Amino acid sequence: MQGEDGKGSWTRSEHLDLRTRALISVTITASLGILEPLRGQLRIALHNGVTKEEIVEAFIQMAVYAGVARAFDSYAVAREVFSEHNEADSPQEN
Repeated sequence: MQGEDGKGSWTRSEHLDLRTRALISVTITASLGILEPLRGQLRIALHNGVTKEEIVEAFIQMAVYAGVARAFDSYAVAREVFSEHNEADSPQEN
């Protein structure tokens, strides 16, 4: 494995594409309950083509293994990031 900072893992694309890697990172971060870094991982995932629906499905699956409370907390953070993402995608009014 390259480096402990994880940067080397993002450039590995032989078996996992960037989009899949981003969704995995969201799920791991959420499962660990580190909510502030989760915000960044969610932004990265959305930027790399992961859909909001896929993120929600990952949280539903995560609830089974990491607990409903952890999934609920993660979803609350995701809703805030989704809202930011929607605002960024909306055309600016003059």
